[in-house]
Amino acid sequence: MSNFLILFGNTTLLSKLEFESLYPGLNLKQLDEHLFLFAAENAVAEKMMDILGGTVKLYEVVKEFSNQISDKELIEEIVAFLLNQSNEPYFSLTQIGKGQRSISNADIKDLIKENGKKARYFSSNPSESALLSHKSRATELLTFNTMQEGKLLLASIKGVQDIDDWTNRDRNKPYADRKKGMLPPKVARMMINIALGVWQQKKSGKPMLYDPFCGTGTVLLEAGMRDLAVHGSDIDQKAVFGSRDNMEWFKQEYGRDITSKIFYMDASHINPEEFTSKIDLLVTEPFLGKQTPHDGELANVFKGLEKMYLGSFKSFTSILNDGAVIAIVFPRVQLSKRTYSLEGLIDKLKAKGYNLLVDPVLYAREGARVARQICLFSYSRQTNNT
Repeated sequence: MSNFLILFGNTTLLSKLEFESLYPGLNLKQLDEHLFLFAAENAVAEKMMDILGGTVKLYEVVKEFSNQISDKELIEEIVAFLLNQSNEPYFSLTQIGKGQRSISNADIKDLIKENGKKARYFSSNPSESALLSHKSRATELLTFNTMQEGKLLLASIKGVQDIDDWTNRDRNKPYADRKKGMLPPKVARMMINIALGVWQQKKSGKPMLYDPFCGTGTVLLEAGMRDLAVHGSDIDQKAVFGSRDNMEWFKQEYGRDITSKIFYMDASHINPEEFTSKIDLLVTEPFLGKQTPHDGELANVFKGLEKMYLGSFKSFTSILNDGAVIAIVFPRVQLSKRTYSLEGLIDKLKAKGYNLLVDPVLYAREGARVARQICLFSYSRQTNNT
């Protein structure tokens, strides 16, 4: 077992839920706003960056010192570590949290030079893009002072988000539609991982995933990255054809033999005969209404959305397995004096067998009028009163 520091993205609650759903046996300890500590086997940690959507970087704790260590001693320890990794280190040191030291990358480079070695350094803020670290294979170091525990942790980069790969699936797939492809791939992956993790805690085997509002197929592609069999449908025939093209592109681009079926269907009038099996995971972002609605329109917009959502949830019961997990986006608009959302549906859905597992998690892009509430349900046929 080793200790690791994990740096989540801007939506910490969602990233944390993703991690805890997939790795229920690993206890997260929050150190800073986005930084958490956990212990795990190296084999488990090594796979995390290929799986998680909401994690920016992963570090392995390589040394622990008393936080009374002097700046000079700390620099010497860092230099010894770097020279043990490479004869010509390419590195960066970032400090997070309170109790930061008055040391710099230049101080470290100077001591390496005194040891007769060459070194280069780069400036890297761990909350920013991981692109440089990913491409350069540089040694990125992180220090964190635990303060109350009296320890100073030195950690080395273990993995970073593969920015190129995320961009490839987001921008290079053949079919795109701004109105149909608004769900970010990383959020889609997080939703899939959360649903999958919760399902795996009670079930075994390979689940079937369904997106009844597939749009451009973002959820389907990210499910394919997790090697899940998928079904997708949409009421827009163009989206169905486009999603099929995107899935075929994905299979060729990534060399994955994913079982998939994508078809035309109204989510509120599902025909079970279209499905090759019952559904274990339903992950989707339905139509959220106009992107920039006027205040006076919102009451009618949300009234219409509630009717659509309720009709769809009623229809889902015909194809869901008992114990199925649903991760779905609800729209939310916050005005100065009033909030519009679909949270009032939750009690109505309970009577139909849908049990809310956690409080809705808010995800909102900066400047967006309509925010997302990501809701997680389990389905039970025994509690379905309809």
